[in-house]
Amino acid sequence: MATFLPKIRLAAFGTVTLFSFIVLAVAAHLTDISTTYFGGYYSSAALSIATAVLSLLSLPVFLVVDKLRRGAFTSMIAVELSWLTLLWILWLSSAAAATDAASRTFVASCSRYFNSHTRTACKEFSVIQAFGFLNWLILLGYTSTLFAFTLIAANRGQKAVWTQSVKNTDFNAQAVTGTTTAPQFQTDKIQQQQFISPQSSGAPQQQAGHSPVGASQYPPQAGWAGQPQASGPAQSPYPQV
Repeated sequence: MATFLPKIRLAAFGTVTLFSFIVLAVAAHLTDISTTYFGGYYSSAALSIATAVLSLLSLPVFLVVDKLRRGAFTSMIAVELSWLTLLWILWLSSAAAATDAASRTFVASCSRYFNSHTRTACKEFSVIQAFGFLNWLILLGYTSTLFAFTLIAANRGQKAVWTQSVKNTDFNAQAVTGTTTAPQFQTDKIQQQQFISPQSSGAPQQQAGHSPVGASQYPPQAGWAGQPQASGPAQSPYPQV
């Protein structure tokens, strides 16, 4: 799953951005209705507008900056976890406030005023609740998953994982230690240097059945049945007179 985390991040940010735009439009319309027909606005709608604006201004920026620039401050996992945690707390608060306002206020208003504006306001509170809770669940799930994989990577020895981006982090990799293994050819070379030849401590030894070093041989004469003779003055097989 760690290899698919950048794709999950892109899907989560894109979905929350779309839902935030919907909540912003609905909450703004609800605020317009309440100020026009009731002379004021609800704090739950204002909180939903503020939360949606923060999401729209931050999540697309995170994606674009991470795409165009490597090592940006906004792409750090520690910064991303902190900001997303703040966002899902705000989304939970705005959805809960919309639920409380709808249950206490607009139940009586919808039963008292049967006009189109009041019925629209009642439905818009339900829309804010639904998309607010959806954004909270998406951000909470992604933040929890990212935090878990970051802790696993940190426990494996990747101390710099908190300052890296999700796109450039291999959460399954092991930390690189300073211990290295000597190559096989270097080990063989060391063993050869430690080996002491028996001929290195003294004069070269003559192997049995061979002539001394430096002695030359010449082919025997025709009909010779013995061993080749050493180099020297040529001797005739016939007696000299």
